[in-house]
Amino acid sequence: MDNPDGQQVIRKGRFLREQVYRKLKESILNVMLEPNQRLIEEKLAVEMGTSRTPVREAIQKLEKEGLIHKLPRGGFAVNVIADEDIEEVFGVRSVLEGYAGYLATLRATDEDLRAMESIVKRQEICLDNGETDEIIRLNTDFHDILYACAKSKKLIAIINDLRDFIFRYRILILRYEGMATIAIQDHKDMIALMKAKNARQVEKLVRKHIIRGMGLIKKKMRQEARRKRRSNG
Repeated sequence: MDNPDGQQVIRKGRFLREQVYRKLKESILNVMLEPNQRLIEEKLAVEMGTSRTPVREAIQKLEKEGLIHKLPRGGFAVNVIADEDIEEVFGVRSVLEGYAGYLATLRATDEDLRAMESIVKRQEICLDNGETDEIIRLNTDFHDILYACAKSKKLIAIINDLRDFIFRYRILILRYEGMATIAIQDHKDMIALMKAKNARQVEKLVRKHIIRGMGLIKKKMRQEARRKRRSNG
């Protein structure tokens, strides 16, 4: 015999677990929960207005995804962005996205290029208005169109496997003073080279764009480490 009420409870339970998981994940990716910050189940449950069970389940998923780690004396903390992680992710990204830029130049339509130009214009407006979060969102949109223009399902799938790491780093990069201006100019240059069908130059520019970001992230991490040592000393 069917039990609609029971099914509804299950659906609500699943929805709540997913909601708690997504909220925690977004907080880590948006750097609202900073590296090394401890996650306290009871506190998070109170903040989210839920029991500890969905919080505990969300934490277990985030640990499997490599965004948090278990502490020796119990509990969990947000993973620190280590130099080797930065070099690995950005090294892989530079190759994959450079190749995506190469293919996109050969395969993009005039409509694709107009869509990219529209995003860049909106980014410039946001830059004038100091809307950093919107610039970050539009930056993601720009790169998504670039990937799509490559028309390679396997390549897009591999890039998307790194999506969470890419987004977390992108936020740190674009919040760096002056970096949004440089990123927007890179996007303009990419479009100009794509219009000229200069696929090799687009590939080089995309790789340079990404490696520059890697340098900034590493610099920011060193600054944070020095700041913490001074505050603890």
